[in-house]
Amino acid sequence: MLKISTKRSTNLSLVIAFVFLALCVAAVFFMPTVIDLLIDTPDNIGNRSDITTGGRIFVHIVSYFLYAFIVSADVFSILLLLRIKKGLVFTKESVAFIRYVAWSCFGICLAFALLGVYFQLALIMSFITLFLCLCLRVVKNVIDEATEIKDENDLTV
Repeated sequence: MLKISTKRSTNLSLVIAFVFLALCVAAVFFMPTVIDLLIDTPDNIGNRSDITTGGRIFVHIVSYFLYAFIVSADVFSILLLLRIKKGLVFTKESVAFIRYVAWSCFGICLAFALLGVYFQLALIMSFITLFLCLCLRVVKNVIDEATEIKDENDLTV
């Protein structure tokens, strides 16, 4: 199994997160066109061309909320990775960033659940992001407990 150093892994994660953020910034300009293409694409259930104008507006609004949650999760991840790079792992601020990423994932989950009205695959994505949110909450709780132990140990020395 390939093993890379923690420093390289953190740097690689930062590069990926920044590239993802750049792609998100570029994607926002194409969102209306992509959303309309997704609405107009037929699937096994049928064509969504019967979606009303109000339904189309609903899909656009929810998609932009989804976009906002995705970008916020990426930004909070970048901020957390920058703290990790500085060696500031077991701190309340780092725990807060993990919490923010988890809540962003929960927002993504809700947005996908709303899109499930028109896109059945979105319900599966909602379930997956809910599980990711749960995993992040567990990690947050573990890091939070480790931070408490570290703070107690720092006080006894």
